[in-house]
Amino acid sequence: MNVTNNPSSHTRRTATRSSLACLPCRSSHRKCDGTRPQCSRCVEAATQCHYAKSRRGGLDRAALAERRKQLAAAGQDKSQTYGCAGMSAEDKNDEDQTYGSGSSSTRSSVPVTLISHDIDISQDPLIDSYYKTFHKFHPVVLPSTHLARLFQDPTRQPSLTPLLAVISFIGHLYHTREWSTPLKDHVDVCLSRASQTDPFMVQCRLLYSIALFWHGHSADSKREMDAAIQLALHLGMSRQEFAAENGGGDAVLTESWRRTWWMLYVVDGYYTGTLGTITPAFLDIEATVDLPCEEAEFESGQIPEPRSLQEFDCREFAFDNTSFSSFAYLIGAVRCIMLSISTAPELPSKKASTQVIQLVDSIFDGWLLFLPESSKPVLAKSGEIDELVFQAHLVIHVSIINLHRPFSDLKFNLVEEVSTCARDPPRDIPMQDFVNVHTVRVLRSVEAQIRLLALPERPFNHTPFVTCMQDIRYA
Repeated sequence: MNVTNNPSSHTRRTATRSSLACLPCRSSHRKCDGTRPQCSRCVEAATQCHYAKSRRGGLDRAALAERRKQLAAAGQDKSQTYGCAGMSAEDKNDEDQTYGSGSSSTRSSVPVTLISHDIDISQDPLIDSYYKTFHKFHPVVLPSTHLARLFQDPTRQPSLTPLLAVISFIGHLYHTREWSTPLKDHVDVCLSRASQTDPFMVQCRLLYSIALFWHGHSADSKREMDAAIQLALHLGMSRQEFAAENGGGDAVLTESWRRTWWMLYVVDGYYTGTLGTITPAFLDIEATVDLPCEEAEFESGQIPEPRSLQEFDCREFAFDNTSFSSFAYLIGAVRCIMLSISTAPELPSKKASTQVIQLVDSIFDGWLLFLPESSKPVLAKSGEIDELVFQAHLVIHVSIINLHRPFSDLKFNLVEEVSTCARDPPRDIPMQDFVNVHTVRVLRSVEAQIRLLALPERPFNHTPFVTCMQDIRYA
């Protein structure tokens, strides 16, 4: 972590963040002092401040049964939460009671449905919400129709049940725009009782980490991400052979495993590149996993012969006008981040200023140069945004800003500390010879960010990482 010469800024930086943050502060990733009935930030912003109620003192069994009866009669209780593998009848009763705790962070109680091959998960509203909103941002889970078909196999259900719990949890966040403590608790129970060496657990913990990060649970998010990475490495998911060995002859499932490794790589790059406080886990790992296909091919189940990473790296020497999938170009963008991290100097200096211009810039310029704009536009003629290409462009410009800003004359402002994504500013250095070059590079990338964020997406809905990516940061 860089050192700041401002003592008061250091004091603010090292202050302990309250674990009892109010819901508005949590949802917007702001620091909260936990003061009740209103925190200081909500008072200052003149906004309504409220906290999640304690889970103690919830409904008793009789009241819970009556409540569910009323909900069923009204046709409102349509969601289903899938009981965890390995749970006894007594366990399920205990968890069923937990769901009736009356938490204000969920709009209705969510009953536990016993695992059965007769369950049609395609009719679940929370799972449907996940696929309609979140899935396109991080498309690693099997397409909905294929997942529903795979779940009909009783031998697959112990592996898929924890994943369905995570999917339902994320679907609820989008469906109600509210945090659900009961659903989170259900995810925790399912993950703790699942086989800890099941490859599907990598998907579970990866997606869960994103949801936790989204709502300000940074420590829990990092724990889940670390566990996902460790399991992926333990299973050998970085090998080209892994996907086929665990795909069982199913081309769509095989593709899903390729996507799992690469999305793990991408998200690790997001945490590293946007927060600047995490050491990349994949910096020295040589992966031979083939690249993902196009999204339409994944959704349709028509999986083509996969392209290799070596083909992607040699694309400038191809005889034809070769184009790769959107996912592949996103992977390429994150690889640029990883390479720039290993190349960029740790401390600003005159020599470092020249090094950034000569070496690091060439990394990002190379990615932009070999991106076939004609076949990979961010905004299609239909008006639909290619979310993966959108993320690729955004993360490239975020990295350019992070690397050039310490050498520019764009000074740090204390208002930037409002965001929990903000980094500590670097120590002051004398004005460099190429200060104008660095400043121009930063401003160009800021303008590019603004153009990306201004694309006609209504409602505005992108990956949660956009919250951190759209801020201007110090490297």
